[in-house]
Amino acid sequence: MQSAALMWFLFDRTGDPRWPSWILVAQVGPTVLLGAWGGSLADRYPRRRVVFWTQSAFLCHALLLAALTACHWTWPALILLLMLLSGVIQAVDLPARLAFVPELVPREDLINAVGLNALLFNSARAIGPALAALIFLAAEQWVARIGSWGWDAVQTAAVVCFTLNAVSFVAVLVALQGIVIDGEQQRRPEAKQSQDLWQGMRYLQHHPRLGLLVFLTLLLCIFGWPLLTLLPAYTRYHLGRGEQTYSGLLALLGTGALSGALTTATFGTAARRRFFLRGGALATTLGLALLTQISSFPGAVLACAAVGFGLILYLSTGQATLQLAAPSEFRGRLMALWAMTLSASAPLGHLLAGQAAAIWGVTTVLSGLSCGCALVTIVLWLLPPIGVREDGELDRKA
Repeated sequence: MQSAALMWFLFDRTGDPRWPSWILVAQVGPTVLLGAWGGSLADRYPRRRVVFWTQSAFLCHALLLAALTACHWTWPALILLLMLLSGVIQAVDLPARLAFVPELVPREDLINAVGLNALLFNSARAIGPALAALIFLAAEQWVARIGSWGWDAVQTAAVVCFTLNAVSFVAVLVALQGIVIDGEQQRRPEAKQSQDLWQGMRYLQHHPRLGLLVFLTLLLCIFGWPLLTLLPAYTRYHLGRGEQTYSGLLALLGTGALSGALTTATFGTAARRRFFLRGGALATTLGLALLTQISSFPGAVLACAAVGFGLILYLSTGQATLQLAAPSEFRGRLMALWAMTLSASAPLGHLLAGQAAAIWGVTTVLSGLSCGCALVTIVLWLLPPIGVREDGELDRKA
């Protein structure tokens, strides 16, 4: 909800399609640079404590963002700096939370727990923007009838969304306080992160099909996810609509992603992984191409849902393939490379797409993105499949 409100707020204030892309890069970019350091903190200190303090920092961050917006101190550069700080917190929080999950569930339930996390994340992606849209609509009516202390409707809605986000962290902190871990370690030995990452890279070199999977994932994210930063400009300039339509498209993108996660969790098998990888890339390609050819809201809804469905279908299948293929002694390091790959796609994809949209226009850039996803789809269809047997071993014949 905060992300949807912030992206529309900045675009409304600047009219520049590059600012939403810079905001997203500031949020995820530090994970690429500081992820190894965040992982070392998760290994050195009790993970529940690390997560508690990072979530507390997120609460303070959301309150500060709401206060600055309420006081009209919303210079784009200041907001960018504030979101960069959020990215640094995320670089510590994400490795700690991922490492914390195995302490909460039995080993045999770990895959189910990861799948549940994906479903919850994508549910939030669908519900959050929908709530933001309702708040923007209510703010319009409130300001039109009553007024709001010198705030316009967009600023009023943004303050409400940021404040509600801050309040939500209270529930997280209470839940963390209530979690009891038997034999929780007070201190863990320092991990040699550089050596760990090199060992993960060497494993991919010895298993080139897995390395290809990671590389194709990078490309698909570079060409697929920039739709998030182009949606505000697409909504205003191509569809000729306002923030409610933008929030609706963003919500349908999340709904599609939720459907992709449900499909993988329900029907995902070793025999279907090749089909799911290809199908996810193809759905993403078709969704982006459709956005350039239609100018109606129903068509845009269908296209956004297709992009969300395809990306998550591919990513959840690819992540499961990598997890099941990796030996237990390399799984954490390989998944760290996977997370850093996803994070690295943001600076490459979002920044380039935002800059290109400012020069050539949104629909032209969407056409280019669909061509890039089409290239990934063609490679997946032409090259040998990346197979994993039900027992988790690489299928040498696939």
